[in-house]
Amino acid sequence: MNLKRFSLVLAAAMVSAAALAQQSKSDPSVEFRPQWSMQLQGGAAYTLGEAAFGDLLSPAAFINAEYRFIPALSLRIGVGGWQGKGCQVVTNTIYSYKFGQGNIDLKLDLCNLFGGFNHKRVCNVYILGGVGGMYGFRNGANSVSPAPEYVWTRKLFVPGRMGTGIDFRIGNRISLGIEGNANVMSDRFNSKRAGNADWQFNLLAGLTVHFGKNHRASKAYLAAQEEAMAAEAAAAAAEAQRIAEEKAKAAEEEAAIKAAQKAEAEREEAAKAEAQARAAEHAKAAKEHSDNIWFAIGSAKIRKEEAAKLEELAKWLVENPDFSVAVVGYADQETGNSNVNMQLSKSRAANVKDVLMKNGVAEGRIVTDHKGDTVQPFEQAQQNRVVICTVE
Repeated sequence: MNLKRFSLVLAAAMVSAAALAQQSKSDPSVEFRPQWSMQLQGGAAYTLGEAAFGDLLSPAAFINAEYRFIPALSLRIGVGGWQGKGCQVVTNTIYSYKFGQGNIDLKLDLCNLFGGFNHKRVCNVYILGGVGGMYGFRNGANSVSPAPEYVWTRKLFVPGRMGTGIDFRIGNRISLGIEGNANVMSDRFNSKRAGNADWQFNLLAGLTVHFGKNHRASKAYLAAQEEAMAAEAAAAAAEAQRIAEEKAKAAEEEAAIKAAQKAEAEREEAAKAEAQARAAEHAKAAKEHSDNIWFAIGSAKIRKEEAAKLEELAKWLVENPDFSVAVVGYADQETGNSNVNMQLSKSRAANVKDVLMKNGVAEGRIVTDHKGDTVQPFEQAQQNRVVICTVE
């Protein structure tokens, strides 16, 4: 893969990374927090050349500052360098040169990219791409004889960079890592010209110090929790209001029932009182207009003064159609015998009935009976020669 194609792939991956969710996969209550870190790296550098692999190894060290602004993407700025090596093939002479290097890299965390942000993840694999400036000096090729072609004294090289690595997070503040990267530069970096780019490879171990935690309380989670709590509170309030309304409605219905029962009781009481009053008034009126019709000894004829009393009674009965009258005839025991007295009492009752009917009282409102001398309603004999008219 050439540098241009790698850059396009890296750019596409960075665009995808920008859309990643910020909440942690292991705990939705926390989200990603942008974070600064410092990194120290040391290891071996290898400059591609004609000599044996071990002959072209040299030390390398870097110090980097890194800012992770989204879970899968960070920007790293570093300085480092140390030593590179080349070989004069004719004499098989190995020479070394010094260089200092500044880099700007974009790191793409593949675990966060494809697995989502997890603030507790221990192992994170990443790839990187970037550019740098490399300044070479103290070129040992100047002292080699014969000197290689294109020996430089001081030279500025602009490398393109790519690499991969793995970080092992051992706490909120510390992580250890291994990284391999490659710097591709224009020809002559190793004081030769082969018609192609010069390559330098680095294998580095690093210690990273993180400033602060990589997570914080999730605003989205807190907002969702607050929204859920608000919805729960609203539902509880609505339920409480519904219960209160039901209780109020039940209380209103109970009050209405009690009021209706009270009104009914009052109506019944009033009706009862009214009925009692009417009954009392009825009884009073009945008592006031009940009368006794007296007869002469051995006679059933209604005398003049008694007829006037019956006429008055008949008039009142006509005016008060709700009343009826019971007419019961009697005879005294001291006169005649029981058979005669029974017939006499019957005649007396019949004559009273006739007078009432002649004065307008309907027959159906008159109930007649006769007792003879079997019943004596009064103590004095002459008082038992009577027809008792009881208004009802």
